[in-house]
Amino acid sequence: MRLNGGMILSRPTLLAATALLLAPATLAQPAPTKVATQPQLRDLTAEEAAALIAKVADAQAKLKNKEQLVFELLSGAPAFYPMTRTTPRDAFLRLPLAKTFSVERQATDNKLWQPYRLIILPDGPGKLLWDVEVVLGINGQIERIEMLYRPPAPL
Repeated sequence: MRLNGGMILSRPTLLAATALLLAPATLAQPAPTKVATQPQLRDLTAEEAAALIAKVADAQAKLKNKEQLVFELLSGAPAFYPMTRTTPRDAFLRLPLAKTFSVERQATDNKLWQPYRLIILPDGPGKLLWDVEVVLGINGQIERIEMLYRPPAPL
């Protein structure tokens, strides 16, 4: 077949071009961004981050088993979010630690406590997230976990 510009196209080429034009739009869209399996780290090693996440997961498991743990547990969200009707304990027990996006050791002058910040993306990037502060005491025990359910920072 000859086109206006004088180019000759074979029948298989025309069929392939037609198929591409008629293909669903989803094939042409880029794949959604995936959260890295290894969280982004700031001021700590991968081993330290894994140990911190494991410590928090252990606290979740112990609370699920109705063991008595002693640490402060706080949870919040903007007042109009439905998450404000969830107790801090329930929010903590449902915290999807496997979806931790980043872990950061926070700077502090306090020699008794070491705060860390975890960003957890329950529904993936660009969606509401959990901003979690975990404070460890001098012996490495959890002293406080403070969770804020909030929108991501603007781009």
